[in-house]
Amino acid sequence: MTTWYDEAFRPGSEIQGKWNGRVYVVERLLGAGSNGIVALVRRGAARFALKAGHETVDHQSEINSLHAISLTETSFKNFLIDADDMTVNGKEISFYVMRYIEGISISDFIHKRGQDWIYVIGSNLLRKLTEVHKSGYVFGDLKIENMIVSKYGDVDLIDFGGVTPKGRAIKQLTEVYDRGFWNMGERVAEESYDLFSFAILLLKSLDQRKRFNGFSNILPQNRDMDQLTTIMRENPVASHIAPFLHKVLNSEFSTSQEAYQYWRKLVSGKKNAQSILKMPWLKICFAASIFIFGATVYIYW
Repeated sequence: MTTWYDEAFRPGSEIQGKWNGRVYVVERLLGAGSNGIVALVRRGAARFALKAGHETVDHQSEINSLHAISLTETSFKNFLIDADDMTVNGKEISFYVMRYIEGISISDFIHKRGQDWIYVIGSNLLRKLTEVHKSGYVFGDLKIENMIVSKYGDVDLIDFGGVTPKGRAIKQLTEVYDRGFWNMGERVAEESYDLFSFAILLLKSLDQRKRFNGFSNILPQNRDMDQLTTIMRENPVASHIAPFLHKVLNSEFSTSQEAYQYWRKLVSGKKNAQSILKMPWLKICFAASIFIFGATVYIYW
């Protein structure tokens, strides 16, 4: 079936902004969903992710939220590169351009590196959420598909379609990550809403039996904490972070900063977590020692 973006986003095609005039060359499509498409593009030697949306109001709201977050003194600073309109089949389509980050899903990362990496990934993701929350927003649609993991457990959020100003109704969600789906809270843009999704994301990443795939078929009145607690008990890593998960799922943290501090204390005593956290520094030190050795040999040769 032909879609509205097939011709405009085929590899090698050019996208030119109507107002800013910048030209981007499409390398490949990264993803497509109900709220738009994302493509890998380049401008000169630089590569970016370009998202186009055909629902103008929703897409503009997403751009406004991302623009506000990009102005903060956080890791999101200058995340938004460009925002403009393009013409597709005679219709104006808005798009925005953001930084492109190489990475893989948390599930793939854990499968390759081991489940103990959840301690580091969890720390980095909580830090990202805290930055979003301090900017006055809630991420909203936090799920495995909307984040990537790179390098030593570094985390980036990659789809901002659900970002919502605090206090408003959540505008985009995925049921199994939604506390309303579990009858455990309202669909309001609060920090605790993202934290609930964060807990589900971790459990889903650790659930080797793939039980989350069947939860959508359970009647609403039968969805409760017991099903999630069972997963915690059966997995050693989930069992270790269970005190944190229980607090988050029951909305006992008022802020993500508070949750982050509790998380760090909980995992700091885990030997494997400490080893993983030190790994980047060991690599840096090793690289530095090689450099110094090489310089010494060169000087005295």
